[in-house]
Amino acid sequence: MSENDAISRISGIKMPDYYLDYYSNLSKDTYTIFEHAAMAKSTLVDSSGIIEPKIAFDLADRVSKMHDIDIAEPLRELLKINGKEISALILSKEIALGKYLQKDATLEEKLDLAVRVGLAIVTEGVTIAPLQGISEVKIKKNKDGSEYLSVSIAGPMRSAGGTESAVTILIADHVRKAVGLSKYQANCFDDETGRFIEELRIYEREASSFQFHILDEDIEHVISNLPVELNGVDTDPFEVVNHKGM
Repeated sequence: MSENDAISRISGIKMPDYYLDYYSNLSKDTYTIFEHAAMAKSTLVDSSGIIEPKIAFDLADRVSKMHDIDIAEPLRELLKINGKEISALILSKEIALGKYLQKDATLEEKLDLAVRVGLAIVTEGVTIAPLQGISEVKIKKNKDGSEYLSVSIAGPMRSAGGTESAVTILIADHVRKAVGLSKYQANCFDDETGRFIEELRIYEREASSFQFHILDEDIEHVISNLPVELNGVDTDPFEVVNHKGM
């Protein structure tokens, strides 16, 4: 988006002239600074030859540039008539079905981007969670050979907040249904729920306590009924005792 584009976005909004002048000057100065930074970066004295931050006008612009996908206008239109949560579900489904992507994109790539973009919309494109909070999105197989979706969560997901973190699994289930994948069958290979509980208790005892203690029965009930596998990356050097080799 150029400086003129930024100014044209607000030119149709009713406001006092001094407001328009204020925002116009902000835009002009921002792009001037950006150009100077680009010139400095082009010398390659720094470790990188490009400016990592990108200039974005609104939520749609932020999400589009965060994931380098041309969805700014359709997202903008969706947000005019829907809340960000519904817009996230609609757009993530479209991405999962291949819209806005190259024709040679694999199903796994479509689903990965769909979940990340959905989370980015819900978090308004202002947290690192969609990029680094989701480690990977994979298609795996249940014991009966049916395929299911697995979402691996990493530490930066904390920046999204508790509700938005949970919504990630909701978005994943939504796109799973859209492409016809089966539900995740917990315990079809081994005692997955038992492993989950053991890891949680070890973390609670050795690493960090939680604000609220959740009963083992509740954890088992939730994990057993998740339609998408909730996975994660290593965070602490503590090993399980009873559920190794899983």
